[in-house]
Amino acid sequence: MKEQTQTTIFGILKLIPFAVVTAVIVLFWVDDFLGFVISLIFSWIPPLAIGLSIVFFIMGLRWRDIWQRIAVIWGGINVLLVVIYVLAVAPDRRCNPDIMAEHYEKHHAEMEELHCYLQNAVADSCSVTLEFKGNRLEMFHVCAGEEYHYSNFWNEEAREKKDSLMRVVGLEQEEYDGIRRRLKKMGCIGIEYSQTTPNLVKIWFRRVGMGKYDYIINSRSMTDEEKSTAMENLDLIPYNDHCTFQYGGGAIGPQTFGKEMKEDFLKRHRAW
Repeated sequence: MKEQTQTTIFGILKLIPFAVVTAVIVLFWVDDFLGFVISLIFSWIPPLAIGLSIVFFIMGLRWRDIWQRIAVIWGGINVLLVVIYVLAVAPDRRCNPDIMAEHYEKHHAEMEELHCYLQNAVADSCSVTLEFKGNRLEMFHVCAGEEYHYSNFWNEEAREKKDSLMRVVGLEQEEYDGIRRRLKKMGCIGIEYSQTTPNLVKIWFRRVGMGKYDYIINSRSMTDEEKSTAMENLDLIPYNDHCTFQYGGGAIGPQTFGKEMKEDFLKRHRAW
């Protein structure tokens, strides 16, 4: 009985590295930046857990008891989760000017159509910022009237106040759904639009870590001054007369595209 109890305890202890590896994979799955930060804080734990998982997985292939079988199955599930992450999740968690250019070429007509839709949907003198994660509203900011009354809400509070915020900027439910549906179809996450500059719309493409990649769409050709600004600022990359890529950094990480990345992209793709 005592020997059986010891075997059970050792078997359970051998499963701990597999549980740690699963937890790390799930963290990266939920949020790359969160996974990176936590892995950095506990920097010695993930490598140790991975190493022990490999050892116990190989030992488990002898299939001697239930704990070895669980170890092999759990190890296989972890490998499958990593493969799915690399093939299906990770591609949407990275970005650069080349990825933005490829995406724009596929969806520029839809972006222009969304721009026209916003021009008709948003009330005069109003501004709106919307961000979605799938179908879920993550951010709703509005500005209305000559007094520039701002209301900024995130997450649950934004969802609770959605109807009242829609009324502030003149959005009907059908129009709100139309914006969300169009963004999802073109693989983007949000918009910034103001009737004070109706020729411009900023379409949020992707968040990576604490940074965000956007398309600035202009319904008219950029002026020489706008072109000069886009060429000088490292957070902007002009793609053509009507589209500029923008990157905004967060509290941690790069704040701009960087001089080298921008120059390399422009050498291969001259906007003018």
